[in-house]
Amino acid sequence: MIHPYDESRREDVGEFLLRQRVFASLNRQTPEAFRDENLTDFEADGTVSLVFEERGIIAVADLLKQHPVDGSLWLGLFMVDERLYGTGIATRLYEQLEHVYMRPFQTVFRLGVLPHNERARRFWERQGYVYEKGSVTTRGDRVHVMKKIVEGKARSDRG
Repeated sequence: MIHPYDESRREDVGEFLLRQRVFASLNRQTPEAFRDENLTDFEADGTVSLVFEERGIIAVADLLKQHPVDGSLWLGLFMVDERLYGTGIATRLYEQLEHVYMRPFQTVFRLGVLPHNERARRFWERQGYVYEKGSVTTRGDRVHVMKKIVEGKARSDRG
């Protein structure tokens, strides 16, 4: 099940993030710094943070529904428990995320992938994303911006 993140999930999400040592290493962070940065992002205004649970937390996601510069939806974080890599669950969870939390609001999706994270790049390409351009994060990390355009009309939040 997908649940919106709230303060009551902070401790469990923090423990989940600490276990994601591969992802923290790819980000050149200690597990603690990785946890702290992502908990801060989850608690910031302007994003929709989600927790995927199935007998415990198995994934988290953080969405910016409308980027202030390009107007598209940005997937800031989508992380599946590294113990589940290679099982196909990431694809199933992403499909759920896209259909329930992304497509109703936008038709253009973007995300950033670290250039040295080949596994992630291949995953996103299988989901229909293509390389758009290089960029630099607010933390100073180089990323490859990937973009996906879906057909259909997004629901207007203006009524």
